[in-house]
Amino acid sequence: MKKSDDLRKCFVNYFEKNGHTHLDSSKLVPSNDPTLLFTNAGMVQFKNWFTGEEKPKYQNVVTYQKCIRAGGKHNDLDNVGFTPRHHTFFEMLGNFSFGSYFKEESIIIE
Repeated sequence: MKKSDDLRKCFVNYFEKNGHTHLDSSKLVPSNDPTLLFTNAGMVQFKNWFTGEEKPKYQNVVTYQKCIRAGGKHNDLDNVGFTPRHHTFFEMLGNFSFGSYFKEESIIIE
């Protein structure tokens, strides 16, 4: 059985091999977004890149982001403990492109 660290490494290695820069997880309390109490998705640290407020530092990025969901749009609280996939704390694997490719090219099976 694969461990979670093995899955992270496999994911990151695939995207690094395909031209992505691996960035560390940002903090659970976002420093650049006063509208969020917690980081609730992998793209939070790149919000200003997506909105155009900041120029992206990298064109292609891969991350595994620590996240907390405790209510709101993605309210998982009613399902926590009842299913094996609903949690309030989790890591979200993500690959992001800022102008290099779109979803059709995100994973090419070789």
